[in-house]
Amino acid sequence: MRKIALVTIYSVPNFGSVLQAFATQTLLENLGFECRIIDYDRNNPWYFAHGNGRPKLKSVIAQALGLKAKHRKEKKLERFRRTFLHLTRKYKSLDELRAEKWDGYDAFVVGSDQVWNPRFSYGDSVYLLSFAPEGKPKISLASSFAQKELPAEYVEKFRRCLSGFTSVSVRENYGKEIIQRQLRLPADVQILLDPTLMLSKEDWLKAIPRSKFRKSEKYILLYMLDYAFRPQPYIFDVAAHFQKSLGYRIYVLDGEISGEYRKILDCKDVIDSSIPEFIDYFSNADLVLTSSFHGTAFALNFGRPLVSVVPSDGDDRQTSLLNGLGLSMLAAKVGTDIKEISCEYDCAVEQRRLRELRTQAVDWVRKIFLEL
Repeated sequence: MRKIALVTIYSVPNFGSVLQAFATQTLLENLGFECRIIDYDRNNPWYFAHGNGRPKLKSVIAQALGLKAKHRKEKKLERFRRTFLHLTRKYKSLDELRAEKWDGYDAFVVGSDQVWNPRFSYGDSVYLLSFAPEGKPKISLASSFAQKELPAEYVEKFRRCLSGFTSVSVRENYGKEIIQRQLRLPADVQILLDPTLMLSKEDWLKAIPRSKFRKSEKYILLYMLDYAFRPQPYIFDVAAHFQKSLGYRIYVLDGEISGEYRKILDCKDVIDSSIPEFIDYFSNADLVLTSSFHGTAFALNFGRPLVSVVPSDGDDRQTSLLNGLGLSMLAAKVGTDIKEISCEYDCAVEQRRLRELRTQAVDWVRKIFLEL
């Protein structure tokens, strides 16, 4: 069996990051490959020197004890990683990766998610596969820059590294524009679905064990991330609007509700959920309200009513996906008149279009990898 080494971001305390790693691994294994995710430890001197903070003892202890909901969630995510992800031994630096003998591997893959976002990776060439041995195929699978333009200081490094790739695919339109316009590479850049969408809703419900969650009421699922842009307080106003109009309780899967909104919104905190609970909450939601790409992706995969709150500019991750499905009306730019927001769509049409895009994406991946 041919063997693939996968570089991705999977160790952050984020449901989407873990699930995209699992989806990519599953996709490659379904094609008949043995896939190993490189266990690259970003808590290293290189990252500390480039701006990443060192883990604080207080946080490490709180995490170990599970003092807060976010700590308990991270412990559950770590349990999932160790159970379901097929990891290599741990590597703590680029030098360690370069010193490794990779003779048993047939190809090296990077993706998906924000592996090329310099805001978080600082241009780390591990995510540009600079350690891969000469002559081994290097492939980008739905990688994301998560921005409209690459900062000038990274252009030459990206141009040099990506010029040695066998095949390049990205997740968003901006990514293709960066490679062809800014990096001036002649590569045939393919825009692909995120790997979480290359698995169908049936695939997800089969692959992930069911949780103990049993639906007893209609609910709005709030999945708010604010590391890429600031959706609050706007997203809370949207939540209040739909709670009033629908009469549903709000299940908070991520995002701290603060200030006056604690008094206004009728919420249930489910932040310390596991991966199986994440899947079950999404698959049963009566409305998903999210500022997250993967929140948007899972709502669409399960065909749930959706409001995807997006920034006014600079990040097309959610809008690129929605536009590709003909659902631009589900994107609510921060500041949009709430009365103009739509959450309903023709699920049958959306699911048919998603199946078409999924087939195209999987066919491209199959063609690229079976030619190795």
